[in-house]
Amino acid sequence: MEKGTAVKQNILEELHTKWILTDMKHQLLQTACHLIDDEVYTKKHAVHALMEVVALIELEEKKIRPDDVRNQSL
Repeated sequence: MEKGTAVKQNILEELHTKWILTDMKHQLLQTACHLIDDEVYTKKHAVHALMEVVALIELEEKKIRPDDVRNQSL
């Protein structure tokens, strides 16, 4: 029973992480679309907002595939 529970927990954790990653990508696209439509957003604010989302996406990708991400950056 413990092995099955651990497997289920691992799957749930991975799905949750992937869900968060997908949500962050959605936010990035949404922000980019708003920047295109909104002239009030300064370039400085836009770059800062986009960089924050990109950094969060990279952190989540490292949690999902730590070896793959490390190898790509070499």
